[in-house]
Amino acid sequence: MTVKLKLKDVKDKLKDDTLDLSLCELEEVPVREIASLRKATNVNLSTNLLVSLPTTFVTLTQIVKLDLSRNMLVELPENFGQMTKLKYLDLYANKISRLPLSLGELKNLRWLDLKENPLTEAVASVAGPCSNIRECQACARNIVTYLSAVKILIEEKKSQKLNNIDETEKEIASTKKESKKKKKKNAEKECKSNENKTGSQTQDKNFQDNVNNVKLTELLSDNMCTHKSHKSTGTGLYRSFTWMILWFFIISSLLTVTLIILSWHYEQETDMFLQNAQTLSGLPLKHYHKHTTDLLQHIIKVTTTQIKVIVDVINDFCKAEFTNNINNAGKEL
Repeated sequence: MTVKLKLKDVKDKLKDDTLDLSLCELEEVPVREIASLRKATNVNLSTNLLVSLPTTFVTLTQIVKLDLSRNMLVELPENFGQMTKLKYLDLYANKISRLPLSLGELKNLRWLDLKENPLTEAVASVAGPCSNIRECQACARNIVTYLSAVKILIEEKKSQKLNNIDETEKEIASTKKESKKKKKKNAEKECKSNENKTGSQTQDKNFQDNVNNVKLTELLSDNMCTHKSHKSTGTGLYRSFTWMILWFFIISSLLTVTLIILSWHYEQETDMFLQNAQTLSGLPLKHYHKHTTDLLQHIIKVTTTQIKVIVDVINDFCKAEFTNNINNAGKEL
């Protein structure tokens, strides 16, 4: 079960400038509660169950002396170097294998204990045994110097690597530019040589094209003239044929009407004429004459009937209007 201390409980453990939170079975550091106690410059968090410190732990900048011994810390936060007022740091009996580079920024650190931690060989050799006050003071001084030097070395390597990358990119860019220039020069040379070789060929080709264009123009003009002559001839034949059909129809109609009118007045003569014409031509002219006469009589009869109906309608309308006018005049009087 995680133990969480309230602000009241934390205040009860504060005596003068010392805040004793040891043996509280803490799994998390009460950062907010400690930050509210600005007098707590000496904080004891030893003999708890801490596995890690939160990144907000560095906000406790008022701490001068910090005891984190006998916990289960695996590492310190990367921003631990922001606790610039820290002078005393006890990390005895934890599980720390590496230290953050920012620890080299703790220039005020005067005492450091790293015993009973699985440190790397390099860090362990720099830290030393730390079995007394003098050795712990030397441990703090040596670790800060070592980590600051490592940090500077890493930054120099990074900058050198970036410079190498920039130089490589510049070389690549310059190589590309030179290759482009060479290609451009070669292309210009090839174009000039091709122009010299193809100059005469182009002139011959242009002359031949001009000759071909002239011939094509003459051929098109001849075809257009031929097409116009054919078109005018066809149009004249079509008009002549149309007029022949129209005159044939008019003459036939006049002859038919004339025969019908004559047959009404000269029935015997017309009958004899049709008989002789039928004998000569071998066509049933009398039948055609009878059929045409019947059709014309029927048309005359229908037309007469329609005219009579129209006249009757007009008379009725006139009578009705006349009667209405008389009635209106009587009313006005």
